[in-house]
Amino acid sequence: MVTSPEASTVERELISIVGEANVLCPAPDEYAIDDRRPLAVVFPGTIEEVAAVLHFAHAQELAVIPMGSGRRLSFGNLPERVDLLLSTRRLDRILEYEPTDLTASVEAGCRLETFNREALSHRQWLPFDPPDADRATLGGIAATDDFGPLRHGYGRPRDYVIGVEVVRADGTRLRAGGRVVKNVTGYDLNKLFVGSFGTLGILVRVNFKLRPYPEAEATAVLLSSEWERLEAASQQIMRSELLPVALLFSNAEATSTLLPDRSQEALLVRFLEAPPAVAYQVDRVRALARSLSLDLVDFANEASRSLWETVGRLHRLLPTDLLVRLSVLPAHTMAALRAGERVLSPCLASMYVLAQPGTGIVHIGGKLWAEGADALSRVVEGLVHLRTAWESRRGHVIVEQAPPAIKQNVDVWGDAGSSLPLMRALKQTFDPKRILSPGRFVASL
Repeated sequence: MVTSPEASTVERELISIVGEANVLCPAPDEYAIDDRRPLAVVFPGTIEEVAAVLHFAHAQELAVIPMGSGRRLSFGNLPERVDLLLSTRRLDRILEYEPTDLTASVEAGCRLETFNREALSHRQWLPFDPPDADRATLGGIAATDDFGPLRHGYGRPRDYVIGVEVVRADGTRLRAGGRVVKNVTGYDLNKLFVGSFGTLGILVRVNFKLRPYPEAEATAVLLSSEWERLEAASQQIMRSELLPVALLFSNAEATSTLLPDRSQEALLVRFLEAPPAVAYQVDRVRALARSLSLDLVDFANEASRSLWETVGRLHRLLPTDLLVRLSVLPAHTMAALRAGERVLSPCLASMYVLAQPGTGIVHIGGKLWAEGADALSRVVEGLVHLRTAWESRRGHVIVEQAPPAIKQNVDVWGDAGSSLPLMRALKQTFDPKRILSPGRFVASL
């Protein structure tokens, strides 16, 4: 068992690296991860300072967990230990931006919202919409490969990362990939760190390719009291010539928050293109709604954007103790949605559902009925049942948020399968002392 040095020693060393104003020791309660409070929180202002902090932590065998905005700190298994929380908040610069090349390089703490505000002046953007997009940092998005409904039309963040700079566990710096799309040197290595949740190194710089920003947008919302009709509508849309960038089912609980005057199941269909193309596609969806006897409301431009921003904040607007993600084959989306509802509804006092029929992603969240041992045991049994049922159908069940008592009894990531030996080998190669987010990733890596 690793014995940490005295808090006063740690505090003095960190202050010598980043300055007194950028160290919180002891760490305030709000920085606790799964009820485990770190010894200190440190806010480096340069990549060199990040490297120095990690060099010190490595020598002292202090466990370090990186943090961007902090919006995803609840995602992951219980940490084995937490000594330092390293925030990239002060690493917030746009380092290079070449509109003619559709590429940019940013420090990890640069916010998505800040970057897209700059890029929109050139009619460009990064088409990311993870939960809490208004708070998200680009380093955090890359480290978690975090996505939202725009994944349907634009793919995942990993598809846009063309280069990274990483500080390894021992404080050494590593660069992979490049700054232009055609430069593929180290391409596979840079993807290794995307979605690694800070377990192999801390992202300090990320290079992205961008997309042109569409001239217009609209969202058609189809409403019904029957999932079957909405499922039929989604299937017809996906088989048609229409090109939505997002397709999203929401149950009545979610819909009533998105549209306060409605309390029905809904299918949200978002289009981003030139104005004539958007108008044509919305008209086609209106005709489809009439043929299936579905109600329809539509939103254009700013109203449409506002609706999807609310989707991204839903877990902040509704009580959420538990948030579960099912990843299944797209053809199985509705079956997974219904199975998740059946298994989890007895455990939740309120339950909201968001599902993407084009990608097979189903999110189910809500407030637990109770937190006693019996209630938590039922939740664990339900999660195990869901996982067993869907693994045989090439599906996965991930617990994105849960009380520590549940995490003590279930691996939030599920079975890593045949890739586990490789993942263990990579962890041993990049972080042999296990100081980076120990225990939080797949199979408690």
